[in-house]
Amino acid sequence: MPATKYGHLILSEALKKDIPHYLGESVLAHDGQLNTDCSIGYHCIGNVMSFDRPHKHDFAEMLCFIGGDPARVYDLGGEVEITLGDEEEKHTITAAAIVTIPPDLRHCPIVFTRVDRPMVFLEISMTRIWKPGEQLPPADKKK
Repeated sequence: MPATKYGHLILSEALKKDIPHYLGESVLAHDGQLNTDCSIGYHCIGNVMSFDRPHKHDFAEMLCFIGGDPARVYDLGGEVEITLGDEEEKHTITAAAIVTIPPDLRHCPIVFTRVDRPMVFLEISMTRIWKPGEQLPPADKKK
């Protein structure tokens, strides 16, 4: 294919296959492929699963929970529990939602407690290179 002025802006090789805990394929751009201060991960959740490791990082992140039926994206098709902050505040999500994670906010576990049909989990991180956050010990309940 001949070189074009803007062809480098179209990224298609980010498609990753066989990430064991997801249903089908995931689209990832975590390693600077977007050439901007943003990285993304698009995954399909087909079974009950969880991300158990509480952590935080030095960039903002948006975690999107979207119904997998394109005609009914607001109908999540299941239930997700997310834990936020040092207080380990739990929230239950039953409809499409976007959770904003400011820099340095402790978050997780994220538990997909009920999956009636596939749903989309989209993570948008405001960092060029996505790295797992600092792993944290259990919160001190005496605070």
